[in-house]
Amino acid sequence: MGILTKIERVARQLRMFLIVAVALSSAAVPSAAAESPLYSYGKACKKALPFYRQGWAEILEKGRWTEAERLYREAVAVAPDCVIAKSVLGRITVDAAERKSLITQIQASMENVDPHGRLILEPYLKTLILISARDTAQSLSEDFRGDLTKAAISNYQIFLEHYPEEWAVRVEYIEWIHAEQGPQMALEAIQKMSQERPGDGARFSYFPAYFHAELGAYEQATELARQFVQGLGPGDWPQEHYINAFIAYQLGDYSAASQSVKQALVLDPRHLIAERLSKKIDAAMAP
Repeated sequence: MGILTKIERVARQLRMFLIVAVALSSAAVPSAAAESPLYSYGKACKKALPFYRQGWAEILEKGRWTEAERLYREAVAVAPDCVIAKSVLGRITVDAAERKSLITQIQASMENVDPHGRLILEPYLKTLILISARDTAQSLSEDFRGDLTKAAISNYQIFLEHYPEEWAVRVEYIEWIHAEQGPQMALEAIQKMSQERPGDGARFSYFPAYFHAELGAYEQATELARQFVQGLGPGDWPQEHYINAFIAYQLGDYSAASQSVKQALVLDPRHLIAERLSKKIDAAMAP
């Protein structure tokens, strides 16, 4: 009995050792289930997703709006019921009638989108309504823009709690914080999110450089812009010239800003943000 007792005691100790070893191993290597998956955007968008995601990369990183429009049209062609793809296409198109039609289609399909999808679709739809109102010189309520800003910040924050890896939504969330609270608060939000997700914390498009330029930190803005462009890889990307134009504009070097923004528009005449900046530069250079 003594020998059996010793064997049982050793067996128990061995089991405990194995349990602890497995626990430590699990803690060191996160399981796939612990990772936050990307949002699926629903079954209706399955075929559209590669085009949809690449479209955001073209807009936010490379600055190729023409290519993004092509991708979103392809997304809608392969998945006609993908409402979220329609919502982004509606923001890019220059055809006011097409945008109005897309708004009607999105409104009719909202109930088919799951709650997480509606969190981002609702601000997208309101943004389309705002753009459409500008198209037609239609008046909206005085609170419309403010309500849109607050809803976008709140909705995106909730969405990102569930899907923090959705970097395009993250960038838009930062844009809305900037619109509501200014560049300093936007930079603080970027810092917080980078600390929470250090692996992809740098993927905030050109906005860190943009916000530092607004705050007058030009050397830091220039270095951040350089790092951003370097991350894009080989190529002559419109976004490089756009962010350089913006920094020069903030510095008051309108000649350099004009040259850079013109180059951005040569590479992509549909770069909507560069078009707006070009008008500001022209106004600043006017006698």
